[in-house]
Amino acid sequence: MAQAKLDVSEKSGGGIKEKDKDSEEKEGPTVVPECAVCLQPCIHPARLPCSHIYCYLCVKGVANQSKRCPMCRQEIPPDFLERPQLVEVEEPQKESEHPEEEYQWFYKGRNGWWKYNPRTSNDLETIYKLGDAQCELLICGMLYVFDFEKKCQYRKYNPRYKRNIKRDRKDAPCKGVSGVQ
Repeated sequence: MAQAKLDVSEKSGGGIKEKDKDSEEKEGPTVVPECAVCLQPCIHPARLPCSHIYCYLCVKGVANQSKRCPMCRQEIPPDFLERPQLVEVEEPQKESEHPEEEYQWFYKGRNGWWKYNPRTSNDLETIYKLGDAQCELLICGMLYVFDFEKKCQYRKYNPRYKRNIKRDRKDAPCKGVSGVQ
């Protein structure tokens, strides 16, 4: 599991704040915070100006819908998604015996292909290997349909806008992960 330089005991109104780097050595191990939106460990933790931390994609969904922090209701700055304040995490490197056999899921954006975050990619890979033609996943607070036969994704309740998807090697070139370069 990834480890963030965060201390769960330092809270501000129910949210988690980054801890002092000087006090890091004196205290116990650090943990990845749980996202209050998806209720899972944060992926690409992003800290809002109010110091609450969420998954980047969860914050993106909230910023596009309500434009306020889910915990304290403070306004999210309009440029936050363009310049998110990401919290550094230390992720252990996993070495595979057969990296050429490892696959990742990608989606096409305006300027190229982007990787899905590891959780979404693992979910897609699991469902794909089961042989299902379609699945539904919650991303950024929206329910998306993934059609493996047509190689596209679209919002369940607004299927007009489709995005191409592909399954490729993990080392295939891409712009970044989940909208983060």
